[in-house]
Amino acid sequence: MLARFRAHTRSDRLRTIGWLLLASGTAGAAIFYWAQTRAASPALDDTTALGYARSMHHQMGVMMGRFGLVLTEWQETLTSPIGEAVMIAIGAALAAGCFFRMAWVLDVAADRSSNDEGRE
Repeated sequence: MLARFRAHTRSDRLRTIGWLLLASGTAGAAIFYWAQTRAASPALDDTTALGYARSMHHQMGVMMGRFGLVLTEWQETLTSPIGEAVMIAIGAALAAGCFFRMAWVLDVAADRSSNDEGRE
């Protein structure tokens, strides 16, 4: 299998690595989400107490206005299990995108060099 991988062009190998990275990142995000949601229920503390979230949002609105409320909601969303899983998937997609971009640049460079050779 390694010999077959090496037989491809460099851009094809980069594209394959990008797809593998994208697939593993998506699977990793799904496994992370599954593991976090199956974990034990959170202990009762100030953040899960009845009325705490409503009171906190009201105070944030008073102190920082609408923008403070938006930032608080973003922070709550991004620290939830689904938010963290989405960030993992986005990170994998960005890394895979780098490999796809490098493959595309190599293909364009190869096309230009073959066109330049044909003109001579």
